[in-house]
Amino acid sequence: MSPKMPIACCHTVFTEAERVEYKSIWEELDSRRISIAELEKGVQYQFPGDQDTLRLVQEWVRLERKCCPFFTFTVIASSEENPILLELTGNDEAKAFLRNEMEAEMKRITCK
Repeated sequence: MSPKMPIACCHTVFTEAERVEYKSIWEELDSRRISIAELEKGVQYQFPGDQDTLRLVQEWVRLERKCCPFFTFTVIASSEENPILLELTGNDEAKAFLRNEMEAEMKRITCK
């Protein structure tokens, strides 16, 4: 049995260049985000279905899984006319972590 993985982001796994890239990609995705919804075991982000956004989602997942290996990442994409769905899921602790992140994000958005 493997040891229990801590539920905490570890951005120290990034090089300086990766930190800059991570922040830039997330800011761009955040500006493109259509919606965010709570799932039973996590959250689902919805983005436009274009190729450039799909590339950004894939790049973000590549980096995010380094610092948050306790999440399961699911990208659902079909035609460019349909939105891209990015699901972050995990155990109960990971879900609580996501809920706190969502609440902080909602406060940031509504306090502008």
